[in-house]
Amino acid sequence: MGHPIIAHYMDQWMAVYNETIDMLKRVLQTKNDVFVITGSGTASLEAAVCSIVEPGDKVLVDHPIFGDLVKAHGGIPIEIPVKFGDHIDPSDVERRLEQEKDVKAVAIIHNNTFSAVTNPIHEIGKVVYDFGPLFIIDAISSLGGIEIKTDEWHVDIVCSAGQKALAIPPGIAPTSVSAKAWEVMEKRKEPIHSKYLNLLEYKNPPIDRERKWHPTPFTPSTVLFRALWQSLKDLLQEGMENVYRRHAIAAEAAREGFKAMGLELLVKDERYASNTVTAVLWPHGYDHARFWRILYDEFNIMIGNPPEHQPMPDRKIFRMAHMGNTATPECILMGLSYIERALNMVNFNTKGGEGVAAAQRVFLHKGLKVRGSP
Repeated sequence: MGHPIIAHYMDQWMAVYNETIDMLKRVLQTKNDVFVITGSGTASLEAAVCSIVEPGDKVLVDHPIFGDLVKAHGGIPIEIPVKFGDHIDPSDVERRLEQEKDVKAVAIIHNNTFSAVTNPIHEIGKVVYDFGPLFIIDAISSLGGIEIKTDEWHVDIVCSAGQKALAIPPGIAPTSVSAKAWEVMEKRKEPIHSKYLNLLEYKNPPIDRERKWHPTPFTPSTVLFRALWQSLKDLLQEGMENVYRRHAIAAEAAREGFKAMGLELLVKDERYASNTVTAVLWPHGYDHARFWRILYDEFNIMIGNPPEHQPMPDRKIFRMAHMGNTATPECILMGLSYIERALNMVNFNTKGGEGVAAAQRVFLHKGLKVRGSP
């Protein structure tokens, strides 16, 4: 990112652009079209919704972020009931699709960053495919850390972002689009009510429709794009199977560490526990605000859910990320050590090193070493 900024067109840029798109297709396991929107992950989510949804269209959703976007573009969100901390049951999706005969799309979060749940997209995708709607997933905190089989799982639009498991600064949003989704967009009764987030603009960029010298419809962030290019090169060099294994082991180590400290995980069925983030229920009777501030102010460690941001009305939580460069023994062991120290400083007493020891046993048993060690 510190290299001189290049223009967003002509030969030097096209080499970076084409290689990045090719690498994204490999990570997404897709033959579909792939684009990169300059904007946060929400830009990708809204691009998917506004390009598909027309006034009165029904969309099955699992989260208010999709529901709000659907309503903003005149659609009717139909909620899939799911308790915070639980995964979506594919049978619930099937039941709702049977009840609502004319659903245009199903929009679901693959990996819920807030609740630390990974939904069974492979099973849900089969249900959606059998009923016929488009299938949109939010893969913002899964792409690059949790496997996504876009084509095999019948996903029509994958929406993601760079700042999670891809480990680059925020502001760039990889997006894939299927032929089925293009057909729906092209047959709309009303035009898409957006210019910048109109996915058809990305399919046929007005300046260069064949994408030979100016492949994007608008000026992208070439700096962030080059960061994405480097991130994908690093992931593919490591090998995606190794990347997913590293994230799975790091997540298991984090969970075992928290349990060893006497803490309760939000996600009870660990088959659906996220490999990129873990959510912990805050113990009753202890000062969560002081705990969080000790980590942030004194130890220079930021964990999820500060006192000002609590998604549950009756219980506080905190979250530990283990994605991208932090899905490693050195980050997990260090993080658990300071979390345990902060817990003791608010009188939630543990025997020193219990969390670290439990996590270390996972790393040793699974053979995941500190980077650079023999």
